[in-house]
Amino acid sequence: MFAMKTIRQGERAAVWSRDGKVTLVDGPQRLMLWDRTIELLTRHTADPNQYLIIQFKDGHTEHQRGPAAVWFDPVEHAEISVKSAVTIDANEAIVVYHQHEGRVDRRVVRGPELYVPSANEWLHRFSWHGADPKNARRKVPHALQFTKLRIIPDQMYFDVEEVRTADDALVCVKLMIFFELADIERMLDQTHDPVADFINAVTADVINFTAALTFEQFKEQTERLSELATYPQLAERAGRIGYRIGTVVYRGYHASDKLQAMHDSAIETRTRLRLESETEEQAQTLADFKLTKERERAAQKQDMEQSAVQHQNALKRLAHDESARQQQVDWQRELENTRKTNELEVAHQQALNAERVAFLQKMQALDIDLTRYLVAQYQHPDRVIRIDGSERPQLHVHEN
Repeated sequence: MFAMKTIRQGERAAVWSRDGKVTLVDGPQRLMLWDRTIELLTRHTADPNQYLIIQFKDGHTEHQRGPAAVWFDPVEHAEISVKSAVTIDANEAIVVYHQHEGRVDRRVVRGPELYVPSANEWLHRFSWHGADPKNARRKVPHALQFTKLRIIPDQMYFDVEEVRTADDALVCVKLMIFFELADIERMLDQTHDPVADFINAVTADVINFTAALTFEQFKEQTERLSELATYPQLAERAGRIGYRIGTVVYRGYHASDKLQAMHDSAIETRTRLRLESETEEQAQTLADFKLTKERERAAQKQDMEQSAVQHQNALKRLAHDESARQQQVDWQRELENTRKTNELEVAHQQALNAERVAFLQKMQALDIDLTRYLVAQYQHPDRVIRIDGSERPQLHVHEN
């Protein structure tokens, strides 16, 4: 059979002869086929974020990191596939198993990293409890399947269902657990499902806490469910498997529908009574406030009246004191005037007397009988007192 075939540039073909031998031909070429068949080969490429998995017909496998390009060889290759490298962020890690000379080793690769496994390596695949797709409040096995561990603080929601109190009330306790993976090697050695361990431990702690309390006591002590001391089994189990519990947050509880209805009714009644009590208390407080203000106002009024009276009395005292002072000044002025007048009169009288004495002394110096002069001068006395009798009288004369 005769035919012509063109192999384009950038292509490769395998040309098979009738005896089964193969020749690899790269383009550009134009071949004349005579009792031969041609097969165009596939070129497999990987970018820097990928790698090639080359499976050989002799059974071994090679991984070739990108960027790379390999032509499929129908003689040597069984299959060539392209896969993406494993991107590991700074807060992630993977567990890698390596087989060498019949021995398997395990190592932890932490990010940031763009990891390409070799042909004799494989990644640990985790299968843990996770949220049920049909009911997010429940955890079911094997719901979480992954290869990359998060080594930063994380959290999970979990509801501890059908917990019975001391008086046989069934409640569902809602929690949020904050945890952090501290030791990957210990986790791998001690557990295959840390979430299941958390669920079992926290369930045991909540049952121990609730079983010792009645429903009313449980409601009064729910704040203890947010204390890490309430969860000793959880903390102990987490430390044993390489985890550290940050805190446990209580998110509330849910009781049975009948019990919840009774509880809601009781809450409504208590709320109504509390509101009525607060309303009455506010009314009483307002009345007390009004009475206090009225009493303060009356006291202020009394103080104002007392201040006004005291002010009036003070003004009167000032006026009286001023009047007394003025009278004292007038009296002193009058007394001073009288004193001065008397002094002037005395001085005048003394001057007259001195002048008269001087006059009489002059008359006496002239040998004038002063007695006769004085009698002649005062011929008409104001009063005449006559005393009769032979005996010597005792005479007292008082003249006003």
